[in-house]
Amino acid sequence: MLELPQMKNPSSEYDDVAEKNRKNQSHGMVREDRLSHVEDYAVAQEEWEAVQCIEPILQSPHKDEFTSSPKKFIEGSSSSPAKSLSSSPPALPPNVRVTPHTDFDEVWDFFMRQDMRHVMGAIKPTLERRGVYGFIRSIFGPKKIKPELIDERNLLFAIAQCQFDNSEPIHLQILQTVYKVLTGTKLDCPRYGNHWDVIGFQGVDPATDLRGVGLLGLVQALHLLTQESVLPLARDIFHLSHDPHSQFPLMVLSINVTRISLQTLREGYLNKECNCRSNVRHVLNEFYVAVMFHIYYIWKTECKTIKDSGFLIKDAEAYCKRNVKAVMQKLQSHLRKYSQQEEML
Repeated sequence: MLELPQMKNPSSEYDDVAEKNRKNQSHGMVREDRLSHVEDYAVAQEEWEAVQCIEPILQSPHKDEFTSSPKKFIEGSSSSPAKSLSSSPPALPPNVRVTPHTDFDEVWDFFMRQDMRHVMGAIKPTLERRGVYGFIRSIFGPKKIKPELIDERNLLFAIAQCQFDNSEPIHLQILQTVYKVLTGTKLDCPRYGNHWDVIGFQGVDPATDLRGVGLLGLVQALHLLTQESVLPLARDIFHLSHDPHSQFPLMVLSINVTRISLQTLREGYLNKECNCRSNVRHVLNEFYVAVMFHIYYIWKTECKTIKDSGFLIKDAEAYCKRNVKAVMQKLQSHLRKYSQQEEML
C-alpha cells in the first residue's frame, strides 16, 4: 500500500484552520491571495495539513468501478465512491481547493484555440539529413507525412515547447488531475512540496522536470491516466513504481518516454501509421503508451532496478522506434487481457 503523507483527523484540522482564521481576523490580519514563491511554498505546507486523505483510487476497492466509469470520479460528483473519511465533511477551509479534473481531449481543444506562433519558430518537427545519407534516406527511409496532417504534427511539437505557467488555469488543472488520479486524493495538493515524489517527480516543483518536453510531458501522462482502456495498465505501472525492489520515479520515466515518442515522430517512424489513420495525436499517444508498456514489461519480468534504468530506456528507444507496429500490437494484445479478465469477473 502506497504511504501518503500522514494526515490528522479532517474535522480537527478544519476546526484548527477556522480557529486560526478567527484569530487572524480579530487582529486585523488579511491574507493576500498571491504570495512570492517562498511565501507560497510556506503557505502550501500549512494548507496541506488541512487536506483530508482518502484511499488511492488506483489501488482502492473501487478501482474496478473507476476503470469502468472514470467520468464519475473525474467530475467529482457527490455519488463518487471515492468519498472522504468523514461521512459529512465540514466546509472547506480557506485556500483549500477542488479543481475539476480534465482529460486529453479537453486539453487538445484548448491548444487548438491558442495562438501558438510564439513557439512555432522553435519547433523541429522533422529530421533534416543532408548529403549522401540524406539522399539515401529520402529514397529508402520512412514515408513523408501527409500534407493535411502537418499542422496537427506541428502543434504537438509546439506543445512540447510550452513551459509550465502558474498563471494558466489549465496547466494547473492538468497537474492536479495527474496527481489526484494517481493518489486518489480529492482536494488539490500544494503547488510546491515533497509530496510530488509520491508520483515520481524529482523535486518540490514538477515544472523543473518538464524542461525537455514541455507541457507535452504532462499531457501524455494525462492521456495514460484518463483513457479508460489503458487505466488498468496505468495502475499496474504505478504499483510497480512503488514495489520495494523495483521502485522507480514514475513521472520521470513518463517524461523520458514522451521524449522518445517525440523523437520517433521527428525521425518519421510514425508517419506510416499516422497516414493510415489520418491522425497524429492518437498515434503518438498510443506509441507513448506502447513504450511505457514495453519498459514496464521488461522491468517487471526481468526484475530490473533503478540501476538498470539508463540502459533499459536506451535499449527501449532503439527497439521501439524501429518496431513501431510490433510494440503497438503487443500493447493492444495486453490491453485485451484486461478486458477478458473483467468479463470473467
